[in-house]
Amino acid sequence: MAGYIKNWSINDIKRQVWSMTYEVTNPRNDGFTTWPIKQDLYALKWAIEDALEKCPTYSTEKEWLEEQEKQREQDKIIGILKS
Repeated sequence: MAGYIKNWSINDIKRQVWSMTYEVTNPRNDGFTTWPIKQDLYALKWAIEDALEKCPTYSTEKEWLEEQEKQREQDKIIGILKS
C-alpha cells in the first residue's frame, strides 16, 4: 500500500482565510479593494465543495459532521456572549 505525503498545513490555510476575512471586513478598505478578495473566498468555497463531492462517504462521517456542527454553534454562541 502506497502512502502519501501531506504537503499542506490546515493551520496555514485557515490563517490565510482569516487574513482575507480581516481585509474584507476592515472598515478602512473600500469595495474596490475588498470585492476581489471576497471573490477569492468564493473560489475557494467552490473548489472545496467540488473536492468534497468527489470524496467517498465514510462510516463515521455523519456523526463527526454533526459533532462539528454542534461545536461550531457553541463557539458562535460563546463568541456572541463574549462581545
